[in-house]
Amino acid sequence: MRPFLNALALFAILTSFQSCRKVIEIDLPPADSKVVVNSFFTDGDPIKVNLSKSIGVLDNIIPECKNATIILLINNVKTDTLYPDNGYYYSHVLAERGKNYSLIVHVPNMDSVLCEDIIPEKTILQNCICTDSVLIDEDGFIINELKLDFQDSAGPSFYEVQLSANYIIDNNYTSIWFRKNSDPIITSTGLLDYNPKTLIFTDKLFDGKHCSVKIYFATQAYADYNLKITFRSVSESYYKYKERQYAYLFSLGNDIFSGMSDPINLYSNIKGGYGIFAGYSSDEKIITVSGK
Repeated sequence: MRPFLNALALFAILTSFQSCRKVIEIDLPPADSKVVVNSFFTDGDPIKVNLSKSIGVLDNIIPECKNATIILLINNVKTDTLYPDNGYYYSHVLAERGKNYSLIVHVPNMDSVLCEDIIPEKTILQNCICTDSVLIDEDGFIINELKLDFQDSAGPSFYEVQLSANYIIDNNYTSIWFRKNSDPIITSTGLLDYNPKTLIFTDKLFDGKHCSVKIYFATQAYADYNLKITFRSVSESYYKYKERQYAYLFSLGNDIFSGMSDPINLYSNIKGGYGIFAGYSSDEKIITVSGK
């Protein structure tokens, strides 16, 4: 019944617009195009960078940045020049934890841009315990509890948890949703309402201490599966970008019936341009969970 009423309301609104329609031409000034840098990098891999150009609000084709020169600095020392390959730029050197990485990006006929970030030291998961079927939510989903233990380092730290599951019998993947999370470490971020695909949090509640965080999730698993836990120590820029990205992606699903949200600007640490250049390190664990 509700979809019918929504459709009827939309028809009435559109019909009323037709009776008082007036074409207004707006001459918008051309937007200044800037370099857009996108790169998430980690230890043991080359630094991989995607370059593009920003576009105006009425444009729909994102132009490539060709013939760019990207200089890599490690701890403020010029070390490498990235090479292009199949739409990306790669460093010859492999990234390492604990070092500061900077890029100077030159694109012909455009202003140069600068960016820098670090790869935090890896935080090791000391223990991972999954308890299946701890509760059933109002939609009938069976909720599992995952408890992660680790030692936090003194000073501000930022974390991300990503879960994936594949069946043991055929290695096919099954979906995972974060549901009914109530641990203050997770809820204090204020991001759960955005239905994030990963969970991010800080160490404000346990700085420099041992931490046990509980994460609740649901799957559609019908058989035993391997649960892969990717536990990332991320930079502050990485965290701030993801924080805004969750809100932005959630806003794309709004319509005139659910309420249009205010415009959301993504976080950027690119000086003179847009985008993100952020480092992270990862620890991974795989545990077997009953899906029956």
